[in-house]
Amino acid sequence: MRDRLTSDIGVYALSGLFSFLVFLVALAVLSRTLPGGLDARRTAGLVVGYLLFLSAYTAAWYIYTEIDARENA
Repeated sequence: MRDRLTSDIGVYALSGLFSFLVFLVALAVLSRTLPGGLDARRTAGLVVGYLLFLSAYTAAWYIYTEIDARENA
């Protein structure tokens, strides 16, 4: 298990999980600190932005694994 978590792919997975947790905490903080809380428009904008980031992150992860597989073949 430790080998998987310390491998490059494991680091990608853990950092992706960390970014998701930070996003959830940020949403919770914003909903409590903004006057009127988070309305649907603000929430949608934040979620769409995060999903764009996540898609770029996933694409980079996929590209990295393909390059790594070709180098080790």
